[in-house]
Amino acid sequence: MLRSLGASFVIQAQLPGVGRVDFVVDGWLVVGCDSVAFHADERTQRRDRERDLAAALSGYTTLRLLAEDILYRPDRVREALRSVLAHGRRRR
Repeated sequence: MLRSLGASFVIQAQLPGVGRVDFVVDGWLVVGCDSVAFHADERTQRRDRERDLAAALSGYTTLRLLAEDILYRPDRVREALRSVLAHGRRRR
């Protein structure tokens, strides 16, 4: 999806003060892919939000996607990515 949108990205990027994230897109957008298997319990969700805040404090924007949306509603996800990237590119 990201390639089809002309985005550059790093997979499993390590961000200082945040840790490893699923994707960093165009150097400013963190994209997370959350599944029930790894993100269902309250402790994990709290840790994810703390990491999102740390990323924001470092100038990143985070888009947290559900794995089921990526798998079963890819057109919706692609449109959301396109929109976020377009808005971000205009601001930069």
